[in-house]
Amino acid sequence: MRTVLFAGLAMAAGLGAAAGAAAQDDDWEFQQDPAQNITIAAARYDAGQMIVVQCRGGALTAVLTGLPQATGELTLTATRADGRSDVQTWTSAGAPGSYRSAVPARDIRFMRGGGLYRVHTAEGETPAFQGAFDLPPQSANLDRVLTACGWGLTDDRDALPRAEVSLLNPEAGPIRPTRRGATSRSPRRQVDLPPPPSTPAPSEGQKSCIVRELRLTECRTDHPSPPTPPEGQAGYLERLEGRPVFALGEASPEGGVYYVPNGPVAALDYLVVRRR
Repeated sequence: MRTVLFAGLAMAAGLGAAAGAAAQDDDWEFQQDPAQNITIAAARYDAGQMIVVQCRGGALTAVLTGLPQATGELTLTATRADGRSDVQTWTSAGAPGSYRSAVPARDIRFMRGGGLYRVHTAEGETPAFQGAFDLPPQSANLDRVLTACGWGLTDDRDALPRAEVSLLNPEAGPIRPTRRGATSRSPRRQVDLPPPPSTPAPSEGQKSCIVRELRLTECRTDHPSPPTPPEGQAGYLERLEGRPVFALGEASPEGGVYYVPNGPVAALDYLVVRRR
């Protein structure tokens, strides 16, 4: 029987195989610790790679491990068993050969349904990588992680190609900081801070827009974003609407979806494998 133990904070908390572990041959391995607010699903492979999906404190994370080490990000063309393909961006997750999805909910939903999940870098990219992962045919445990973080199991924009665009003109020169004279600090004043919210806000958010004629349109909040109040979110979306963008790749971004970059994301509690 195979068991999964969690490292990092989960290991420090004493989370072990007896704390709600579930390992099924036809589904993702699953474990949770309600006290730490952690839910994890994972698929492990004989060559040492792992696909780890985690909801921790309301933040969703997807990580591939056992890949070639690189300093930057990996752009992978992914194909499912049903023939559907997508271009995914994975950034370094800190540990050598581990990469974190830039748009985890979409990439996790892409893995639902099981079958062969093929990924490869574009020709000429360094490091070059191609791999095939036989995903578990059942996705109930994968869905449990998505729903634990409040994400839907489907999204209409998953079917749209990702638009390779930038909000900044890549052909423009670097922005030089403006030198300012010294200023004196104003005296401190007593400020009445608002009371903290009665319930904690989610710890992540996602916004997306559709690119039409190299402008952002139909911008929306895909997932609640904390510390900004609803009116602030609406104002931010209004500022995005109609903003010009610049194509980065050779493919036309027309009709594609642009995911607005988020700030810092939650760290992953990596898995350590033990057999018994």
